[in-house]
Amino acid sequence: MQSLRLFLSQGTPSALLLLGVLVGIGGALGATLFHWLIILVLGVFYGEYGGDFIGHVSQMSDWQRVLIPTAGGFLVGLVFWITKNTEAEGEGVPEVLQALNIRGGNILFSVAPVKVITAALTLGTGGSAGREGPVIQIGSAIGSSVARFFSLTGQNQSLLLAAGAAAAIGGTFGAPGAGVLFTLEILKHRPSVFRLSVIILAALVGHLVTNFLMGGGELSFVAPELQLTPFTLLVGLMVGLGVLAALAAVLFENILSVSYFVFSKVSASHIVRATLGGFMIGLISLYVPYIHEPATYPLMIDLIALTTLPMIFLLTLFLVKMIATGITLGSGGVGGVFAPALLLGAILGSMAGMTLVSYGVLTLAQVPLFVFMGMAAVFAAAVHAPLTATLVIYEITDEPLLILPMLGTCLVAVVVARAIKKESIYEVHAK
Repeated sequence: MQSLRLFLSQGTPSALLLLGVLVGIGGALGATLFHWLIILVLGVFYGEYGGDFIGHVSQMSDWQRVLIPTAGGFLVGLVFWITKNTEAEGEGVPEVLQALNIRGGNILFSVAPVKVITAALTLGTGGSAGREGPVIQIGSAIGSSVARFFSLTGQNQSLLLAAGAAAAIGGTFGAPGAGVLFTLEILKHRPSVFRLSVIILAALVGHLVTNFLMGGGELSFVAPELQLTPFTLLVGLMVGLGVLAALAAVLFENILSVSYFVFSKVSASHIVRATLGGFMIGLISLYVPYIHEPATYPLMIDLIALTTLPMIFLLTLFLVKMIATGITLGSGGVGGVFAPALLLGAILGSMAGMTLVSYGVLTLAQVPLFVFMGMAAVFAAAVHAPLTATLVIYEITDEPLLILPMLGTCLVAVVVARAIKKESIYEVHAK
């Protein structure tokens, strides 16, 4: 064992490849534990809902619907008060960027368990946020800790941090390719060709191990039989939707920033702020229960499947989801912005598509294409990563016909978003 540790601590190419496998396994274990803990918290607070979360919540009393997110906020604040682990606060990705840019890739291992617990409490009690930010920081903390255990520093520690992030994404979303691109586009890690192979290996291992542990239960969308529009019309639609997606992403980021600022001015402890945020989420959910995290992906599936939803409902949810996510994160809740951005994009794509159907520009069967384009474009515009956004949607749909329309829309969205605001949603909050 001592000789193996000595070998791995040398940082040779063979050692780094083995460490990439180890980090991939660690990232998969962290992602799986996080997933099951969310399910446990949901079961404790909401009980068994049989796949119909909204229907189940609608049968609960108003005081229960308000009390559960309030209790979740209190418990999140309590965990941070007990652990004093401020590094585990926040969305996750901005904190990883800080670790790479300021601390040489160093993240304490204690961040991982605290992040798992607080994010599971936030999301499992109905907070309005996503899973990707926490799981990326969890994987990154594991990768950084593996490097530190084997006395690796500098570039090697940053490499294994990036490998942990890629493994977590590959495992959580079944998207190892997107996990690798995430480290290049968003974390802006610039490894050599060989070092990139370590990240690729970790992402693949993370995907395979998570798939094995969860029985193939990673996120996926079934794309209906897509009908593409004529190319010239498609180009115009990509430009139009890309501009709308950029405006939506900038508005989303501004609402988050305002929320962070407002709650930072509340002269109270983290416990009080997080409890207040949870109480506000509970009140909003009485009127718009779809803000809860467990309702996010089922609603996206409904939009893809052309479930008829009133336009006023979609517009209301579009705006309220931004505000609710700002409240959850700004008050001290723990979660990411990936899932909210996808939902906002799905709603935007559905509203735009249905509007064009009403004017005879599109047929109803072409609306799901617009939903996928919107999902990718809003996320791309928010994080300034068109390739990652395109690939992650492709990998969770396995539909190659989506690639060109999504990529074109994402490129337009990112160009417009950058023109409005130079920094991405992650870069703004990494300061």
